[in-house]
Amino acid sequence: MEFLYNSGHEKFDFTSLEELEKKVEELNQELPVSQNYDLLFTPVEVNGFSLPNAFAVQPMEGCDADEEGRPGRLTNRRYKRFAAGGAGLLWMEATSIVKEGKANPHQLMMTERTLSSMQKLRTEVKEAAAESMGEAHEPLMVLQLTHSGRYSKPHGFPEPIIAQHSEILDNDQGLTEDYPLISDQKLDELQDKYIRAAELAAEAGFKAVDIKACHGYLLNEILAAHTRKNSKYGGSYENRTRFIKEVVRKIKQNNPDLILGTRLNVYDAIPYPYGFGMAEDGSMKPDLTEPIRLIEELSALGVKMVNIAVGNPYYNPHVERPFDSNIAGGYIPEEHPLENIAENMKITRKIHQAVGDKVLTVASGLSWLRQFVPQVAAGLKEKDWGDIIGLGRAFFAYPDLVKDLKEQGKLDKDKICISCSSCSQMMRDGVKAGCPVRDSEIYAPIFRAGRLQNKDYVSSLAELCRDCAPASCQSGCPAEVDVPGFIQAVAAGKEKEAYSILRMTNNLPEVCAYICPAEAQCEGACVQRNIGEKEVPIQDIQRYVSQKARKEGWTGIEVNGRLKNEEIAVLGAGAAGLSCAAELLEKGYKVTVFEARKRPGGTAEEVIPEERLKKDVFADEIRAIMGTVPEKRLTWKFNHQLGEDFSLSEIQDNFAAVFLGLGLKESTSLPLEGDKPLGVYQALDFLQKIKNDPDFNLPNKIAVIGGGNTALDAASQASVKAGSRGDVYLIYRRSFQQMPAWAVEIDNALKKGVHFLILQQPVEYLSNEQGGLSGLKMVRTVLGEPDEDGRRSPEVVPGTEQILKVDLVVEAVGQSLSPELRDIFTRHNIKIEGGLIDTVDSGTQTSVPGIFAGGDIINGGRTVVQAVFEGARAAREIDDFLHRNSVKNQL
Repeated sequence: MEFLYNSGHEKFDFTSLEELEKKVEELNQELPVSQNYDLLFTPVEVNGFSLPNAFAVQPMEGCDADEEGRPGRLTNRRYKRFAAGGAGLLWMEATSIVKEGKANPHQLMMTERTLSSMQKLRTEVKEAAAESMGEAHEPLMVLQLTHSGRYSKPHGFPEPIIAQHSEILDNDQGLTEDYPLISDQKLDELQDKYIRAAELAAEAGFKAVDIKACHGYLLNEILAAHTRKNSKYGGSYENRTRFIKEVVRKIKQNNPDLILGTRLNVYDAIPYPYGFGMAEDGSMKPDLTEPIRLIEELSALGVKMVNIAVGNPYYNPHVERPFDSNIAGGYIPEEHPLENIAENMKITRKIHQAVGDKVLTVASGLSWLRQFVPQVAAGLKEKDWGDIIGLGRAFFAYPDLVKDLKEQGKLDKDKICISCSSCSQMMRDGVKAGCPVRDSEIYAPIFRAGRLQNKDYVSSLAELCRDCAPASCQSGCPAEVDVPGFIQAVAAGKEKEAYSILRMTNNLPEVCAYICPAEAQCEGACVQRNIGEKEVPIQDIQRYVSQKARKEGWTGIEVNGRLKNEEIAVLGAGAAGLSCAAELLEKGYKVTVFEARKRPGGTAEEVIPEERLKKDVFADEIRAIMGTVPEKRLTWKFNHQLGEDFSLSEIQDNFAAVFLGLGLKESTSLPLEGDKPLGVYQALDFLQKIKNDPDFNLPNKIAVIGGGNTALDAASQASVKAGSRGDVYLIYRRSFQQMPAWAVEIDNALKKGVHFLILQQPVEYLSNEQGGLSGLKMVRTVLGEPDEDGRRSPEVVPGTEQILKVDLVVEAVGQSLSPELRDIFTRHNIKIEGGLIDTVDSGTQTSVPGIFAGGDIINGGRTVVQAVFEGARAAREIDDFLHRNSVKNQL
């Protein structure tokens, strides 16, 4: 990479404006400063619209739309915070006009399908600005229309669409000389897409749109397409500028009231002939002749704003976005950040002086200056180097920057951007982007999740493993996974081998990587927790390997061994049943899976909160593992309920063996006085409803009774759903120390604002006249003497009754076999003990030969990984059972 200057890179280290000015002088640069902030809060007129001030929020992608391109929850949150923060111009992030032009699967789009949600976003943003800054304050929202070109990743991996071959960028991306260019015909068709997107933007209520031509994306590359041959969009200046000018002209004709702008690269910082705005001698010097000419021509066609951009964030991000540290694996420039900023402002000044009477100019690239942004911004205005001061990363970190400056006369140094490139790292890692430093509650976990998708980063984590022998982490895993084996394989870059090791004893490694209580199992037993800085993040590494295996196609069962004629019935498509089915298929058996629901995943998939297990994880992993099995070897029977659609006798008659993985569907009910009023839920029903019914509205006062993980899940989810207006109480009759829930679940509930009422025992429901719940009578308890198991039982304290007013109660005190299943099993001589199926010799065979069981119905509902282990164990025991019978028959 070539540089315009060679002064060397330095991190920000200025405690006063004087120190900053001195360094600028040492570098022989010019960067004006002023303390006259009134210049920044003087309204700016553009095409009849009055901007409240001279600040612009620059486009910074959040990558948080849905797959159709509709704004997501975080999108709306971001722009409402920007609006409430007081900036006069909100130049929105890149919004794709076609799916194949998206730089991220979750990029915004402007289409018929997204119209209503974009309209809603615009309305809410306007309201947020008025509520925070006053009714007279209305920022101008500019919808940025784009096609990502050579940086298109609509499905999460590169699918470049290029307009020219560039020795520099092609090499950087690994593109060959014969990689196809987008045709003139396709470009003609794209013009219509831009025009339609602009029409939809106007229909959604946007007053302004931007035809984006910067940062190496398609329209910027067309402007630099000197080497594009035999094309009306390449070679000469007239050809290279044809596309953007024709699009602008047509949009203006169709929508004369729209304010038009362009975020325009005027200096690519990539040598000629591969860059726009570059000196023809091949140096790194800018030549603004063509950019100025283009802006003048666009102005004549109706463009009223030019947002000045430089450089390419994928290739040379320091040019426009100076940083203290780059993304992982990135370079450190040989230029001082102040030289980049000063050069950019020099370019902005020249553009503004040449075309400022025709268009409004927006300056970019000041975020690195931190708390001194206002002084430099005011200096630029005082010297008339530009009309608007645009900040990108700074507003990601500090959305209320303008409001603070207006009300306090300075910025809060603890809110400012530290130019750490974390937001850019999140974009590169393909996750939702924001500021994990200043907005850590939302974005720090997302940042970490993004890093955990990077091979080099995960490999570095794997290198923390000491490869202990014997391995306590393996002993802590119910499935007895060879943890050191798969971790060491990852550290050595052998990810496929790592996945094979996982699958030896865990048939659902991806699902388990989401929901296993690792801190209480493998990671809890890791010796690094005691003798290192922290435990090896085994669960994160397992998730990375499992996801990669699924995406790379390593997961499918290969039915290519010695096939067996026996067919096994698996009842229940939860973790135990699916694990058993997978193991049996690999051993060559035919399998039929019966499931009462319409999809696999069982109770876990339906009730485990979305934040821990997204809806499609189970289905995606099962599809990847079993999708390769021929139909004649695997049959699915969904919506088939035992006892209603088929009998156990029929199953016994038609299959060589049976596996029962039906789970515990009946919740244990509390023996409280009186009838249960409306508003009392069983835990599984409540969790299923809160996860799957978006219209489920919760009251303000909620109580959850119980102390296990299910109770904690219910309380945490209720607290999230109810929000700040609600109070959620967790009532437990024993002490914190005796609470059976995992420590991480307790901590999570506390963080979510759940109120813990310990040593309290419910005794009666109270009802209102309409038969609805009105309250819960409780009594205090104390712990008595230890019982034979050493556990101290709660004892009621007489005279301590009190009433807790609540509108909804969740009972979460356990699950058991339903009466229907209990009756079926009893009639078939399957032994029941303590409300669960009793198995022989602590294995999985029931009291009836040929019928096996695993998962919740034999262990009471422990963990998913325990169910996976038991399902696989049952498959091995079934195989052994059938083999013994076969040998016996032969004799």
